[in-house]
Amino acid sequence: MLILTNAIWGATFPMMKGLNFQVDAHFGVTDVTASGWLRCSAAAWMISIRFGLALAMFVVFFRSVMRRVRWPHAISGATMGVFFFFGMLVQVIGLGTISASRSGFLTSLAVVFTPLFSTILRRRLPRATVMAGVAVALAGVSVLTEMVVIGDGSVRIASDALQRWTWGDSLTILGACFFSCHILLVDVLGKRYESIAFTPAMFATAMVLGGVTFGLLKTSVPEIPIDQSWTSLTVQPQFFGLIAALGLFPSLLAFAWMNKYQPYLSAVQAAVIYTSEPFFASTWAMFLPGILAVFCSVPYLNESFSSPLLVGGVLILTANVLALWPQKSRANEKPNDVTIV
Repeated sequence: MLILTNAIWGATFPMMKGLNFQVDAHFGVTDVTASGWLRCSAAAWMISIRFGLALAMFVVFFRSVMRRVRWPHAISGATMGVFFFFGMLVQVIGLGTISASRSGFLTSLAVVFTPLFSTILRRRLPRATVMAGVAVALAGVSVLTEMVVIGDGSVRIASDALQRWTWGDSLTILGACFFSCHILLVDVLGKRYESIAFTPAMFATAMVLGGVTFGLLKTSVPEIPIDQSWTSLTVQPQFFGLIAALGLFPSLLAFAWMNKYQPYLSAVQAAVIYTSEPFFASTWAMFLPGILAVFCSVPYLNESFSSPLLVGGVLILTANVLALWPQKSRANEKPNDVTIV
């Protein structure tokens, strides 16, 4: 079920990019001409609607869980929701300028950042495998973004390396940092309380923060003269249908399955499964954009495998495995203890 969860999460990358294309078409802009204000406002608006729908469905379909929610669950879920929201916000903004496959692999760097951040918080030196993972991840990102070119039997830095790095890459990696913090909070708080009971507060926090962010930024968007433009976009069947699908499958069902089935696995086993998400994102991006282009009437072409994507992606996945490589149990640890930091 966790593999199916990652397959569903992988589909969110082309789906969110499809929503970005609809925003561009609705307001008459492109990924080059759209202002930063529009990108931020649209991302906040979409996140608020998506998790508002997910929250409503959670209340309806998980009433037994709702009855078990107490203040510790609400406070914990809200705290996780803050990091989750900002991770989603910058990730969606970044998708405006980079491909879904590229976004998927860059987001998976959260697997490398998590043990690194954990060792820093515990005031320990990172393990050798974690540092090796960081080094390999840097190499993978350099190849993925084509700052480093491999060809003709040589490896060299591209002459226009700085131009090949986009702000979308920076925002996506920043999002991976936020997701790492979210993972650490789930790990710590999930050992104290029932983890599925965090979900409604997390959804509510993402919804509220998205609405507040949108409310603060919408008046600064130069492409939109009237507020009704957002309403007319949202009520379009193609736009709302895609948002509703995101709220049901990747949000409601995927998080419910994660909370239900992850306890049956060790932390390392679960984390290794989660590294499959960028593979699924790339696979979906090979054919889903063409379907979305027809459904949403937007110029979204299917992506294709390229050498930078293949080599850079393999390096990043290798970095994830290195960062998660289990260390030998210490003398004072129980046999079933698993340490990933």
